[in-house]
Amino acid sequence: MTSVFWLLCLFLFQVSCASYLLDETQKEIKDAVYDQRYSEAILSLEESRDKEIYKEKDFILWNLEMGMLNHYNGAYKESNSYFSEAEMAIEQAFTKSVSRGVYAFLGNDNQLQYDGEPYEEFYLHAFKALNYIHLNKIDASLVEIRKMVYKIEQLNIQLRGLADTYASTDTLESSIDWDPQDTNVQNSPFARYLAANLFAALGDVDAARIEREQFNRAIHEHYRLIDFSLPSDTSLTQSQRNETPEWSLGPNNNVLLLSFTGMAPEKIQQDLRVYNEYWETELKVSLPILNPYRSEIRGVQIWVGDSLMGHSILLESMHEVAQEVYSSKMPIIYGRAVLRAISKYSGTRWVEKMPEEEDSFFAHMLEFAGFLYKEGSEKADLRSWSSLPGNVFAHAFQLDPGSYEIEFRYINKQGLPIYSEFRDVQITKRHSIHLLETHLAY
Repeated sequence: MTSVFWLLCLFLFQVSCASYLLDETQKEIKDAVYDQRYSEAILSLEESRDKEIYKEKDFILWNLEMGMLNHYNGAYKESNSYFSEAEMAIEQAFTKSVSRGVYAFLGNDNQLQYDGEPYEEFYLHAFKALNYIHLNKIDASLVEIRKMVYKIEQLNIQLRGLADTYASTDTLESSIDWDPQDTNVQNSPFARYLAANLFAALGDVDAARIEREQFNRAIHEHYRLIDFSLPSDTSLTQSQRNETPEWSLGPNNNVLLLSFTGMAPEKIQQDLRVYNEYWETELKVSLPILNPYRSEIRGVQIWVGDSLMGHSILLESMHEVAQEVYSSKMPIIYGRAVLRAISKYSGTRWVEKMPEEEDSFFAHMLEFAGFLYKEGSEKADLRSWSSLPGNVFAHAFQLDPGSYEIEFRYINKQGLPIYSEFRDVQITKRHSIHLLETHLAY
C-alpha cells in the first residue's frame, strides 16, 4: 500500500510540474513577443519541444505559436506550413471532443489534447490569408478569408451541438445547464476589409462592392460589441477627419497597411471551493478565466516623408472577440469542470465515512491520498495562443511606382505619439497590392 501511495504522489507531481512548465514557457513567449524578439522565441519553442515541454497533446498550440512567430519574422511560407498543420489537427480534434471530454472528468484538461479555442481558429485563417498576400497568392488568400467567415457564421451551431452531446452523456444527473449563450460575433470587419481590398486590387468591382457593404455592417456591429465610438462616416472613403482609410471600388489602392497592437487575453486560474456543513470535505473546481490585456494604443498615423497620409482605423479588437466567444463557451467549460469535481468528490467521500474501528494508519493514508488527488489533479487548463495580437488597425492608399519609407506613428489614448516604426517598400506594377505590417504589443 505504501508503494502505491508514493507512486500516486509521484504521478501527480509529474503531471503538475509538466503543466506548470508549459505555463511558464507560454509566459516567456509573451515576453519575447512584447520585446519583438521573434527569432529568439522560435528557437525557444523548438528547444521546448525537444525537451518535451510541448508534448504531443500540445501539437496544435505549438504550431499556432510557431506559425505566428514565423509570420512576425517574415517567414510567410514557413508560417503557413505551421498554420496548416494546426488547422488539420483542429478539425480532427473536434470529431473526438466528446470521448476526450469524458476522460477529462477523471483527471484534468491539461492531460488532454489542446484543440484550440474557436476564436483561435478564426484568426489562424486570417494570418494564413495575410501570408498568402505577402507571397502574392491573392486567390489563396481569398480562400482563407472565406473559411474564416464561414467558421464565424457556424460558431453558434457548433457550440450548441457540442453542448447537446455533453448533456446527453452526463450520467451523474448533475443538473448542469450545458447550453451556451449565442455569441454576438457573427461577422468580421477584419475579414471583410481584406476581401474588399483584394477584390478591388483584382479589378472585381462587383465582389469588392459586396464586401464593402458587408464591411460597413460588420464594423457597426463590432464597434457596438466593443463599445467603441464610431466615426460619422463609416464608408471606406477618406473622411475629412482622416478616421477611415481611403478606398475606392476601382483598382487604385496598391498599398495596404496593417498595424497589430496589444496581445490576446491570457487564461488565469480561478479556484472555487465548496465545503460541507462540518468543513470536512471540499469540492474544488478550477476554472480557466480570460484575463484581458488592455493596449495603450488608440490609433496609428501613417506618414510618407513629411506627408501625413491618414490615420489607421481600429479594424477589429481581436481580444474583445476572444472574450465574447469564450464567454459563450463558458457553460461547457464550467460544466466539464464541475462534473469532474463531482466525480473526484464521490471517489474520496467513502474514505471519510469509514467506521471508527477502521480509523487506522491505512485509512489516514487513503484520506491524504484523496486530498492529494483533488489538489494535484485539479488544475485549470491555461493553454492559449499566447503570441496572438490584441487589435488590428488598417489603412489603404495609392502610391506611384518607386521606393518609399513609410512611418507608422503609434498614438496613445491621450492623443500623443509614443512610438514609431519604419518600413521600406518598393512599389511595382507587378504586384496588385503591397502589404506592410507592424506589430507593437503595448
